[in-house]
Amino acid sequence: MAAKKLKAALGYTMAAAAFIVVIVTFVGNDALSRIFARATGITVSPRYSGGEVIKTIDHGTYKSLIHRPVFDGLFSDRADGFIQVNWYGQPPWPRKIEEAVDYDSDGTVDFTVTLDTQNLTADLSMQNPSVTGIEQTYRLDRGFAVRISLHKNSAGKPSK
Repeated sequence: MAAKKLKAALGYTMAAAAFIVVIVTFVGNDALSRIFARATGITVSPRYSGGEVIKTIDHGTYKSLIHRPVFDGLFSDRADGFIQVNWYGQPPWPRKIEEAVDYDSDGTVDFTVTLDTQNLTADLSMQNPSVTGIEQTYRLDRGFAVRISLHKNSAGKPSK
């Protein structure tokens, strides 16, 4: 009987210790939590992160990062998605930033986005019918981002 109580007490103690280690690791130590996350294969959803960067353009005082088109769903691709454009740099920012984007690498510009850095508003010139509008414009720690809405055609490719 005493052995059962000892085993139960040890079990609860180990569970409590493991819980504390998890909390300390993921809340208090960002570098260690990243190592553990990489070891388990956990990744951040492209719907949150914007997807992988496919092109970086250096403008001198800032850089433009063009992300891949994101149509990822839980079980399969969605018909509607987005492409994210980030600008990273340090103030002072130009009043307006204009970026022409060829996201499908066919040699023609698919859209041009113009960002007003002071008012945090964006305008969009659409040259590709799969580009449907501006989904979101927001400020980042060291820059700005705009998400452009996209739509796939019935063949599963962005419309042309």
